[in-house]
Amino acid sequence: MDFHDVLTLRAGPAARAVLAKEGLSPRHVGAMAGAAGGPKWLILSALDRYLFSDWLYRDDAAQPIDLVGSSIGAWRFAAACHPHDPAGSIDTLERAYLDQFYSAKPTRDEISGTVRAILDTFLTDDVRDGVLSHPRFRMHVLTVRSRALTRSEARGALMFGSSLGALGNAFSRNSLRWFFERVVFSRGKGGLHWADAHLGDRAIELTAANVRDAVYASGNVPLVMRGVVDPAGAPVGVYRDGGIVDYHIDQPLLACEADAPLVLMPHYDERLVPGWFDKSLPWRRPRHAANTLLIGPGPALRDRLVERKVPDRKDFYRYAGRDDARLAAWQQAIDAGNLMRDAFIEFTDSADPARYVKPL
Repeated sequence: MDFHDVLTLRAGPAARAVLAKEGLSPRHVGAMAGAAGGPKWLILSALDRYLFSDWLYRDDAAQPIDLVGSSIGAWRFAAACHPHDPAGSIDTLERAYLDQFYSAKPTRDEISGTVRAILDTFLTDDVRDGVLSHPRFRMHVLTVRSRALTRSEARGALMFGSSLGALGNAFSRNSLRWFFERVVFSRGKGGLHWADAHLGDRAIELTAANVRDAVYASGNVPLVMRGVVDPAGAPVGVYRDGGIVDYHIDQPLLACEADAPLVLMPHYDERLVPGWFDKSLPWRRPRHAANTLLIGPGPALRDRLVERKVPDRKDFYRYAGRDDARLAAWQQAIDAGNLMRDAFIEFTDSADPARYVKPL
């Protein structure tokens, strides 16, 4: 099986230029992007373990790397910040994530409590210390602060406000600013480059007092979970899933002249969708990912998945009352992820990696 059948390889023009001129080395990576997407991340767990425990340290690479995560992307990267055992920490997240079960009609409180328990299982003291002080990895957790009707926890008001946000977004992403403000909890107050600062580029310093709430808020799905209220050090408000504005993180993140100019994005999809409300808008394409290298599942990998689909939050409804079937499908994706890891190793060892990469 050829690695280019197992992987989807796409890159922006600046990233393709780097690959064509210099090949692919961990020394080229200045940032990593972690998309929102809930259970979809499971196909990436093997690749994550390899990247953070092995590949990123090859070629004597020692440059700082900004880890920019939204929702489950923030959870993945937080686990990877474990100072001594990132692979074991990612394993802990994977096991805890698989071990979530719900009643037939779970309430927001039940879902919120279950997700908090997953967070508390992997966000150990070592992981928190790594998030705040890792010698190489600088963590940035994407959230949104709710505005107008989306500040409410009343189901009707929140649903109406979110629907208005989705309707406005269909015409222009700029309209999201009336409903959500991007707030980034960053180690060292940020320094990232944002192409649409009108949606918010407020940087709040990650601290021991707010790291748990920040990581939790980043994956806090409206209407499904209860928002995080007034996290320490941040403006007063209700904080929710960063994927609403930055679903797949269509952002430059790095300066054009950065010494390590690549944004590496291990991804579960073949495309990059800017915001959560853009999922059903085929015309909403990435505009700011010139230096992003996307590594996603290719057709040969999807052939090994149940119905050729990566795991999804809808699986809880699709397999309602059949948790064993859901877990079997999720495990199948995890196993397929081992092939994704092996194909990535082949790709990085190839003589001319640029030839396999298509435009993003």
